[in-house]
Amino acid sequence: MNVNLMENMIDKTNDDLLLETDSLTKCYGKVTALSNFSVKLEGNRIYGLLGRNGAGKTTLLDIITSRIFADSGNVKLFGQDAKNSQNTLAQVCYMPEKNYFIPNMRVSELLKTSAMFFDNFDMGYADRLCEKFKLDKRKKYKALSRGFESILRIVIGLASRAPLTIFDEPVLGLDAAVRDLFYRELLEDYTDHPRTFIISTHLIEESADIFEEVLIIREGELICRRQVPDLREMAFHVSGRPSDVDAAVSGLNVIRSEMVGNIKVSAVFDRIDDESRKNFRSHNVDVSPIPVQKLFIYLTNNGREGMQ
Repeated sequence: MNVNLMENMIDKTNDDLLLETDSLTKCYGKVTALSNFSVKLEGNRIYGLLGRNGAGKTTLLDIITSRIFADSGNVKLFGQDAKNSQNTLAQVCYMPEKNYFIPNMRVSELLKTSAMFFDNFDMGYADRLCEKFKLDKRKKYKALSRGFESILRIVIGLASRAPLTIFDEPVLGLDAAVRDLFYRELLEDYTDHPRTFIISTHLIEESADIFEEVLIIREGELICRRQVPDLREMAFHVSGRPSDVDAAVSGLNVIRSEMVGNIKVSAVFDRIDDESRKNFRSHNVDVSPIPVQKLFIYLTNNGREGMQ
């Protein structure tokens, strides 16, 4: 397979850079969690950070927020070295998957404490979010269910109005209706108060519509960075008789092929021109879009499941 996923990456200027990582590497014993990871992100966008378990997503977020330090490489936030600037870190709200709240504190107390750390924290908005999500502010943290723990993180993250807000698996334990409420609330507040969000999640298909760009990590490396519309336009299945499919996809980037009975199905991730479309028609093959979730699986399966 010749994936060449980094081709045609979105060009970034340095004018509006919010976050820049340069050759980040982090190892845990013999396991490399991040390998020369470099990326530049602009402000006022919603980024999706995608990768399988163990791909390095949480390690990256922990390094960005100085919870841990890289073995080598650098991080800049708002143009400053993240490790040496408390003012910079005060502009970042990170809601990790693992909670570190004091168990005996009540939700109301946790909200007041959180407000002390963020200049833009809107307590009135936090109160309204608690009402919308039916979060009882009188309850102690230790009495919250897994779902309401996630809701508390959502409330703090959104109400912080931090210039950079990071959610790691924000909707764990939430049913579909509450997840939808979160997505709608995030987009509405993002529209009214533009800022940057980085959201790491496994629920890719349902959250893809809120992302402006996605970054896909595999084994500690950035393998793909695209705007979501590009992902959808470039990803499709080509199916038909094996010889017709092979001819139709010749020269294109095929990331997976399989036989379903007598039908061959090839997954293609490439930009298609008029000549390619004409080629599809001449070979009488069926072409259908690949869901974002399925594309993610194809791109991160490390050569398994029939990739060629």
